[in-house]
Amino acid sequence: MFEPLNLQTPPLVIGLGLVFAVIGAAVLAHAAWRRRRLQAWASGEAEHFEGTDSRGERPDAPLDVRVEIIAGLAALLLGTAGLIYGIGAQAQLDNMLESNTIAKYPQVQKVEPQKVRGYMQKWRGNLLEAEVTTVDGERFHVGIRFDPETGEPTIQDHSEFGGQE
Repeated sequence: MFEPLNLQTPPLVIGLGLVFAVIGAAVLAHAAWRRRRLQAWASGEAEHFEGTDSRGERPDAPLDVRVEIIAGLAALLLGTAGLIYGIGAQAQLDNMLESNTIAKYPQVQKVEPQKVRGYMQKWRGNLLEAEVTTVDGERFHVGIRFDPETGEPTIQDHSEFGGQE
């Protein structure tokens, strides 16, 4: 009757995707700087890079820069893929939260999770703080406890929905 919920995966994948994207962007920025430095040394305009270390003078430095670019692109691609997957999984989780709640409480029309800082849902363990809209148009601020294995919701402390079960 209820769809089981995976409450950990979407935020975890979004967080890891963000970390990999930031790391990939930093590695790419460093590789671009090294490439520019190598090109300046090759053209004899190294005065812009006076005082820097001499790693770029090694014969294998161009290969190192290419490897760094590939590693940066791989990390950025992995991070972007993680962000896309995590955001999609979060949207699917939101739909399952609402459908499970409506399946148990037919008087509920819409479930809007409360946001912290505008983007993160307000969870306390497996208790979601949300705004619930009934079919009559009334809005209630409630806590909905979800059983993570079965997905069954329980609206806390509201007699309009049958009270705490």
